[in-house]
Amino acid sequence: MSSVLHEDPYLESWRWMSRQIRCGLDPDEPRLIEHYLSEGRYLACCTATHPWTIAETSFRLLLDTATDVALPWHWRSLCLDQAWRPLRDLEALSRCACRLKRWQTFAWQLARCELLPTISHSDLVQGSSDD
Repeated sequence: MSSVLHEDPYLESWRWMSRQIRCGLDPDEPRLIEHYLSEGRYLACCTATHPWTIAETSFRLLLDTATDVALPWHWRSLCLDQAWRPLRDLEALSRCACRLKRWQTFAWQLARCELLPTISHSDLVQGSSDD
């Protein structure tokens, strides 16, 4: 029996968690990030999904979420604090010059990441006051 047959439910679960993280749907549940990263590790080791793809996707998700000023500060900060974990996995998978260069780019992005203040709820209101 191929591992690909069992991949779909885990992949769909992992993708749903990524949407929850990226949209900040449950910003008071930090265990969601750990669960997401654990599910990614399972996909990388036990299915046909390539480990580099999992690690890169996880890193980009956490960094993109951290820099989204529309999300709560504490959620963004938590995502930034956890971005080193998939970055570490990418470094371990950097066995060729092209991947090493990509890893270095990602490491530089993480090192240079600056969290800007979160936009206030009143600034998020669309339209003008003349409406």
